[in-house]
Amino acid sequence: MKLSILDPVQIPVGQTSGEAMRGSIALAQATERLGYHRYWLVEHHDVPYEANPAPEVLATALACATTTIRIGVGGLLLNHYSPYKSAEAIRTLAVLFPGRIDVGIGRATAGVTADTALKRHRDVETPDDHDSQTEEFVGWLGNDLPPSSPFNGIGIMPDEAAGPLPWVLAATEGSARRAARLGLPMACSAFHVPENAPATWKAYHENFQPSRFAAGVDAPTSLLAIRLIVGETQEEAERLAMPMRTAFKLRRKNNIMLTEMPTPEEAIAIMGEVLPAEDADWPAYVIGTPERVKAVVERMARDTGATEIMVQDVLHDAALRHRNYELLARTFDLTPP
Repeated sequence: MKLSILDPVQIPVGQTSGEAMRGSIALAQATERLGYHRYWLVEHHDVPYEANPAPEVLATALACATTTIRIGVGGLLLNHYSPYKSAEAIRTLAVLFPGRIDVGIGRATAGVTADTALKRHRDVETPDDHDSQTEEFVGWLGNDLPPSSPFNGIGIMPDEAAGPLPWVLAATEGSARRAARLGLPMACSAFHVPENAPATWKAYHENFQPSRFAAGVDAPTSLLAIRLIVGETQEEAERLAMPMRTAFKLRRKNNIMLTEMPTPEEAIAIMGEVLPAEDADWPAYVIGTPERVKAVVERMARDTGATEIMVQDVLHDAALRHRNYELLARTFDLTPP
């Protein structure tokens, strides 16, 4: 099984945004040595405890600092941008680092104020045109826009090979069917709405069609993304997971954005207790000892047929992030390159 990383570039307690970004570069180098397959960056805006609003910029630094691990702009929120300009940036990365760049196509809101700030025309309602945006973006990546496109006569470095490989970020069956219809790889989020993951995975694989795009694929290509914290003991893992669980619970259930990443003790005080690891077949957070984590991940893989698992941690300390991935690499017997 391949293991990969999805990094939100959280700011460790007591550090600055710059230190957090440099820490992600160091983590990418360390996990490359451990044998991880991909290192993707999320795109979030106006999150005080994260330091990566421009993942395509940080991805360049990561690619410069590594040699074998695949680097991904793992969350390009296309609903905010011009497909043409986005494809120019991503193709530039692919040309500079051939064969090592991925891009994940998604859409999300960043909050009313941030969404407005991201818009060029702020008094115009943004249309729900994600399907057409996705198709245009992928067409730019391979310089094969259809003859009906008003942009068919221009290209982006047409003397270079198609790419990079575009993945559709999918948390629902609808997104999975879009990926299948266009013949694109799918990154299935098993943490946004965990109970949707099996049906999302099934919808993609049952409906896949070989791509008509030069930047697409001929066979189903997919990975499963989860949030995971591993510890030497169950108690340690549950304690270390509290900052992650607190931040996301407050953000989603109560619409409260923490101003900084809490320590485990601060998170426990906010929540009133240490939350036990979930026992659901598809938990929002995989938390536990190496043995427990391995059992849960292998069950998810069996249930879906996944051969690649992408892991996101949200830990409050840079050293603990390194240990998390060292423990996980040992647990799954990763082979260094």
